[in-house]
Amino acid sequence: MKPLLYLPASASFPEADILDAVQAIVFDAAGGNDVRDMASKGPARTASWLRFVRLGPVENITEADLQTVLASRINGIVLAGCRGPADVQKLDVLLRVAEAIAGSAAGSVAILAEYATTPQSVLSPHALTGVSPRLKGLIFSAALLAEPAGCALPSEEMDAAPVIVAGRAAVVLRAREAGIAAYDVLPGDANDEAAVRRYCAASTRNGFSAVVAQSSRQVALQAALFGCAS
Repeated sequence: MKPLLYLPASASFPEADILDAVQAIVFDAAGGNDVRDMASKGPARTASWLRFVRLGPVENITEADLQTVLASRINGIVLAGCRGPADVQKLDVLLRVAEAIAGSAAGSVAILAEYATTPQSVLSPHALTGVSPRLKGLIFSAALLAEPAGCALPSEEMDAAPVIVAGRAAVVLRAREAGIAAYDVLPGDANDEAAVRRYCAASTRNGFSAVVAQSSRQVALQAALFGCAS
């Protein structure tokens, strides 16, 4: 599967060859960035790539945010800080209300959830199967889990901490259980062919469906190494 590309608010919009190599662009609005400004970036949406907006945690998502999502014809929301099925269900309900008010097709906005990035979701005993038909995949970020867990990130010199191993396993197992995709965020410092090859190979071995790039360079390196399969 093609990667997702997280696009910070300050980043310039990718060139056409990068867009052709990704499934979706994810605009990061979780830090208070204006959803409207981010959604207006770049060329008109095409069938070859999708637009997502990263929002959350769910209690921070406002009615205005969702109105902008629908008005901008954004394809989906990446739910940051997902703690378990209840957060996905709450966002689903909020979207249903927003779609009804806007006169949009029910279920038109998809959900990807950043999962096992909080201790609550790693420890959650609750399955995600059937939680929402909008839920299309789970995203794991070792960096996001390491901070609240107080552990170090893995490196060439140091194996992954048990907390990180548990988080990666939780995402893959919950995704397989629910029959949805599992995405693994590449480290921000993976900026050469050797590093991208190593991390992508590890993600595949660990059962992930695809990776999430944090820069256009990572997308270009992956495309050069592995091609641009759909």
